[in-house]
Amino acid sequence: MEYVKKLKEIIEVKQSVRKLAHKKSVFLFLISNRNSQLESDANKDYQFLFHLEVLDDTVVEGPLVIGMYNGVFGKMNLDMEYDSFQKQSFLDDALSNQLAIYLTQELLYRPSEDKWYLENMVVTMADYLVKQISRSLAKNDGHKMGITPFQMQKLKHHIIENMDHQISTTDLASLVKLSVHHFIRMFKRTTGETPQQFAKRLKMQRAKELLLYSEDNIIQVGMGIGCDNASHFTQLFKSSYGITPLKFRKAHRQMTRAAS
Repeated sequence: MEYVKKLKEIIEVKQSVRKLAHKKSVFLFLISNRNSQLESDANKDYQFLFHLEVLDDTVVEGPLVIGMYNGVFGKMNLDMEYDSFQKQSFLDDALSNQLAIYLTQELLYRPSEDKWYLENMVVTMADYLVKQISRSLAKNDGHKMGITPFQMQKLKHHIIENMDHQISTTDLASLVKLSVHHFIRMFKRTTGETPQQFAKRLKMQRAKELLLYSEDNIIQVGMGIGCDNASHFTQLFKSSYGITPLKFRKAHRQMTRAAS
């Protein structure tokens, strides 16, 4: 994917996004509101927001405002209102997290005259996230039948409510009154994942939130998502995000301190 005028100036006022938007615009944000548990002043925030213009006609229709907010990947509206933030689980993978952490560290620690280097990092991350959205939309368009939105909401609620337990595919199938074989097939058609992959992803997202916003140690975080020991939790987290939970927590807290 190619971009025109790849890197625009950092946008310091979120409300100015709408004025710059057109259907080929992509706004990449990395925003972190300071958490009161980590910082004494919870009213301040820091953000990095970049505007790119897309050349490739195959890109999903924009404008897109995508990125990471408080350690979670998703989309916002053009006014950059925090309340409009919507998680996009399919964006939250190992490569996305590594790019976000690496990019934010470079933005914090490299001098401003090195923008030529940051430009390549910004474009790489934006390119990857946009392609993930395009793939997800194409996949959803191809699903003529599958698990209904109501059923998906019911399944997701059950997984969240039982986050600290092992969740079997049989239990999930019984919730929507389908045979296990039919349920697995319909679930994969709807989400592109197996039920266990879906449950694992929700658990890993919860683990990220606990690592960022709680003082629980690694063992406690792992137990909170159903892992009976720290080694198992570390292995699962690293397989999902390409980084150990301890390094993930340290990286984000270092970035928060550096931005203060």
